[in-house]
Amino acid sequence: VAAASGGRMTEPAVVEALGEDGEDVSQDVGTPSRASKLDESRRAEASLANYESFVASPGIKCPRCWLMTRHCCCAGFPQLDLRPRVVVLFHHRELGRHLASNTAKLLLLLGAELVAWGVEAHEQRFLRLIEEDPGGTAILFPGPGAVTAAELAAGTTAGAAEKLRLIVVLDGGWRECKHMNEWIDPQIRRCVVTTATREEYGGTRKYGPSSDAGAPVAGRVQTAAAFAALLEELGEDAAHVAAVKAGIRHYMECYEAQICRSKT
Repeated sequence: VAAASGGRMTEPAVVEALGEDGEDVSQDVGTPSRASKLDESRRAEASLANYESFVASPGIKCPRCWLMTRHCCCAGFPQLDLRPRVVVLFHHRELGRHLASNTAKLLLLLGAELVAWGVEAHEQRFLRLIEEDPGGTAILFPGPGAVTAAELAAGTTAGAAEKLRLIVVLDGGWRECKHMNEWIDPQIRRCVVTTATREEYGGTRKYGPSSDAGAPVAGRVQTAAAFAALLEELGEDAAHVAAVKAGIRHYMECYEAQICRSKT
């Protein structure tokens, strides 16, 4: 997911990413050719199958927070009933890897729905969902014509019925998210956040310069941080916002404990 801070656009969860054991998990995903679309679909199905197999038999990892069970953050994560419906559109590679460093999975702990991009059945379900309420839907991504969450809130505070009812969060590498965004109806509103910073939320992945000319360069935050800032900037329940931020801090403590242990 991308956000903006101080006029600088931030980036989705992976550009040059290091996994929990320091492995490079970044990938150069260009626009797929027609000849590769079938292969991409097969890879998506395989990634989803890999994720479902992991959930069914996670071994030493937690199937919900994707941390090692000894460092699981689930017990300390808030149980909330968020007002808007939230859908996380994962690029299938993120699900297939299910790395501890991914933060979008934290939204699932908050009740968000999982959709695997590239898997036809998931895509069709997602398209039906946004077609049911295009006016009440927003995509968290800095695409062309995106407005800030604060501007969006200012235009919807006149009546509660006009508030966003569905928030779609994209998760993947910058080019992956860009491709997913282009796949979604351009008439659906895009929004960005302006207050999320790594200083406040921290980060589990190290970002370097991107070869993609359209990718943000500075002030990058990850998916969960951008989502927490979105809730705050939209004027959602302050207690819920505080709980989400506390949950992210708890996850970061658990993640850091796992990293420190793996390096000793």
